[in-house]
Amino acid sequence: MKKEIEKKYTKKQTIKILERLVKSLKKEKSFRMQIKGKKVYVSKEPEVEIEYENDKKEEKIEIEIKW
Repeated sequence: MKKEIEKKYTKKQTIKILERLVKSLKKEKSFRMQIKGKKVYVSKEPEVEIEYENDKKEEKIEIEIKW
């Protein structure tokens, strides 16, 4: 069963999350966070994909982490 949970974060929250993720990746340790009450554990060796999209109304970058 596929489950998708989305949550928007403030700039300050996003910085904290990304700093923790980078620190974990540098130390080759797994990363843990909580999204809307769901605990998520990211492997110490995830695959990271960065996607850029552009249409007439907006541009966006998506960072996807798989493990």
